[in-house]
Amino acid sequence: MLVSGMSLSVSLAMLHAGSSGATARELAEVLRHDGLTGDVHAALAHLAARWNHPGDHVTLVTASRVFGDRKYAFKPEYLDLGRKVFASEPGALDFAGDLAGAREHINGWVREQTRDEIGEVVAAEAIDAATRLLVTDAAAFKADWLEPFDPAATQPVMFYGHERREPVPMMRSVQRVSTTLGLAGKLRLVELPYKGGEYSMIILLPATRGGLEDVEKGFDFERLQSWLDAAKPAPVDLQIPRFSLDSDLDLAPFIAKLGAARVFDARRAELDDISDEKKLALSSVRHRARLSVAEHGEGGAGGAIEISVGNASATPIPFIADRPFIFYVRDVRSGVLLFYGRVVDPA
Repeated sequence: MLVSGMSLSVSLAMLHAGSSGATARELAEVLRHDGLTGDVHAALAHLAARWNHPGDHVTLVTASRVFGDRKYAFKPEYLDLGRKVFASEPGALDFAGDLAGAREHINGWVREQTRDEIGEVVAAEAIDAATRLLVTDAAAFKADWLEPFDPAATQPVMFYGHERREPVPMMRSVQRVSTTLGLAGKLRLVELPYKGGEYSMIILLPATRGGLEDVEKGFDFERLQSWLDAAKPAPVDLQIPRFSLDSDLDLAPFIAKLGAARVFDARRAELDDISDEKKLALSSVRHRARLSVAEHGEGGAGGAIEISVGNASATPIPFIADRPFIFYVRDVRSGVLLFYGRVVDPA
């Protein structure tokens, strides 16, 4: 599973900006910004604009937009807010009269915004003629490691997944990276920097093959930050599987479970800053995220290298990701967690 929390936050902030009353309070709680204001909307939009950039070593692209059925006309003020604050004007489509055309319009827009990194965010069965309001969100990330893995060192190693065990291509390299233990030794954390220093991947590996549940139960952002603060550079014998994740999700049930159920209920949703329609409610939240992990990161090229670990007498700490683990991609400058991933079975 893969989710881009930062991109989803921008999408939900667009929705929050058009809500009021209890609906706005619920969305603010899900966003973890009680009392969210226009200034925070602008701050999120500014971060999203900075994240969206192609580069020689890093490509991070997102596409966040609100679409509504054209018979529920958007208020001019809401359209203006979308343009000026989020640089993403809400789109009016004919879901009732031309469902296939509406779907192709959305997917075409996503392809354009993500530079063809993501081709579809709304599958044929994802929407229907009764769709009133839809949040679409897509994000893709690829980057070169600061210290690439040598492809010649990649060998098949058994991965002990939740459902099955199976050999997977296991990358291997001895590198000096930040590492620490957490949860009283129940996990080891490593942080691998990407080239340029703007982003890093944090991997949380349970100490035992069945320990992922304990790690997830004991996790929150404050604990993660404390582990990062405690991490120190050390030589680590890294063994990480090569994998790709591509999630295609309707996050509406998840958002409702987090506490924002009102926005999906036409009898209770307060979206009066979006439209004059009194029975307007959110139909779906479509989220697509894509990320790959390979020897050079993703998409990069280069020769094999030797990596110095400083004091040759130091014994590298083993880090063998041959069991289910979780990871995050982090914006180092802001500390924002851009992606969350869960690797539980061989790809």
